Amino acid sequence: MSFDERARTWDDDPGKVATAAEVAAAVLGQIDLSGRPRTLELGAGTGLLSRALRPHLGPTTLADSSPGMLEVARAVIAAQGLDGWRAIEVDVDRDVIPGGPFDLVVAQLAVHHMANPRAVLQQIHEVLAPGGQVAIADLDLDPQAGFRQARGDCRGHLGFGRGAVTGWLRDLGFVEVAIS
Repeated sequence: MSFDERARTWDDDPGKVATAAEVAAAVLGQIDLSGRPRTLELGAGTGLLSRALRPHLGPTTLADSSPGMLEVARAVIAAQGLDGWRAIEVDVDRDVIPGGPFDLVVAQLAVHHMANPRAVLQQIHEVLAPGGQVAIADLDLDPQAGFRQARGDCRGHLGFGRGAVTGWLRDLGFVEVAIS
């Protein structure tokens, strides 16, 4: 099933909600969000990660390539009265990330779906405000494709080597790179 087809019930999966909460806790453990940053969630789906971080975020843009996910995200934004939040369709493999500058860019299990992760990191760097921060939670390199086999329908990269990601980030001009 496509992301569009799974969108309506995406937030009903307790595992997905728990993963977003775990990633949000990890973000909060690494990044000071006391200034309520202008935030971009890339590959946001329905916005579970941003919603888990909601008390700490300022204006937030949920960006995804799935119209179905964005339809759900917009309904949640309206239902929860998330003032200053918006959901936009962006396919980073074809489009340029609009908007910015953003003080914070987050992504959860999204980058492995993108054709050229290094180019996506370059785009993130370009929309990041001076002093802005990035938090990406994605797959460690798994040549045996365990995640893909467990999911059955996962496409994309088999994760990323931490050294390679560190090199990409530094080459692109990111500073204070930390991977955990």
